[in-house]
Amino acid sequence: MEKLTACFEISSDSIKVLIGYELGGQPVVLYRTQTTLPGLVKEGQIIDPNGLIRALAELHTVDDAAARLRISISEVCLILPPIGLVVYESDKTTNVVSPTNEIAKIDFSNVVSLVRKEPIPGGNTIIDIIPDEFVLDDGSRYANPPLGVKSTSLSIRAKIHALPETVASTYNRLISQAGFRVKKASVSIYCIAELFKTYNDLPKSYILVDMGARLTAVALIGEGSPYSSASFYSGGDDLTEDIATAFDCAFAAAEKLKCEYGYREKLRDYEPPLPVELDHMPTTIYYQKELNEVIKNHFESYVAVLGNAVASLLGKYGNRFDTLPIVFTGGASRLKGIEKFLAAAFPKREIYFPFPRSIGARDPSYSALLGLLLTSGKYVGSLEDNYHGMGAVSRVNNKEKSKKAHSSPDNDAL
Repeated sequence: MEKLTACFEISSDSIKVLIGYELGGQPVVLYRTQTTLPGLVKEGQIIDPNGLIRALAELHTVDDAAARLRISISEVCLILPPIGLVVYESDKTTNVVSPTNEIAKIDFSNVVSLVRKEPIPGGNTIIDIIPDEFVLDDGSRYANPPLGVKSTSLSIRAKIHALPETVASTYNRLISQAGFRVKKASVSIYCIAELFKTYNDLPKSYILVDMGARLTAVALIGEGSPYSSASFYSGGDDLTEDIATAFDCAFAAAEKLKCEYGYREKLRDYEPPLPVELDHMPTTIYYQKELNEVIKNHFESYVAVLGNAVASLLGKYGNRFDTLPIVFTGGASRLKGIEKFLAAAFPKREIYFPFPRSIGARDPSYSALLGLLLTSGKYVGSLEDNYHGMGAVSRVNNKEKSKKAHSSPDNDAL
């Protein structure tokens, strides 16, 4: 049995857990679950930290009698929201320690430490270091750490993901107070991009739009790697609230209407009434056309904000990326009829709606967790000292350059 990894994601209204491993460059899901906590996070702030700690503490043991599965969890990999994310480039070099010039694990630790020690401006802190390549003294380049190869020096060219200290420390502290150790933390858009790298039918360079319950993240992805990002507070739950208000029904009833009916452009001559579940005597009968109107009004506002975010993200590149495709994901990407509104807002761009292909987690809301499962084991045996060891998840049952701020892709990169 492969070594298992537990991945957590805390969103506006839930804690998602995915447990599995990487095999042949693909995530293998053993177990997933979701704990719903309405109003847990609002605009990046955790509203009920004590409630979150209690809910997290209940996840130390996953016990599924039907699947004959019992899993004990002591440390986790954690998804962080991309609120305030800044991407930097770094190019560092260290001398190889061995007198025989054979590159060893300590050389990787040394060169990564050089990256980690450089101060990050603006009150941000390093979340992740993503090696693009390793370069030796003869100019040879390696995608993975070249253990045992001879060279007098080892250079690393990497991207640094940094978040505001307050965001990173809050999530890590609460996970720790719940009794877990964070093995690795990564930003959601990076993990999603890593997952989509494995899908050959998706573009390698695109605009990623991850629409969650209350947060939409937008990122410029070049050759599978995030270069810059923006985010705004609007998502699928906001549409649900609009439906609940318009139909005078409970949030749960509105969510059901949204998911089961959505927007349907072609209406029949006779449309039966929608089965709106009310807690009071109905005074109005609602039809698909009324639901269409609510969804239409919501998305007219949503795509205007999304368009501004995309324009802001690409503004410094002029019109070079006017036709860059959009890859749309997140739990809200399942909404029926959403393609119509995005196509109208971005007529020059091809739009993709990929669903995860991993058995056991084919819901788009699990895209980031699947990507984290893939990335959690990268560079194990060479860079793991920077993550303080491996996970303790078990299955119980049978030449130096300064850092460059805001890495900028060029035409070749995209």
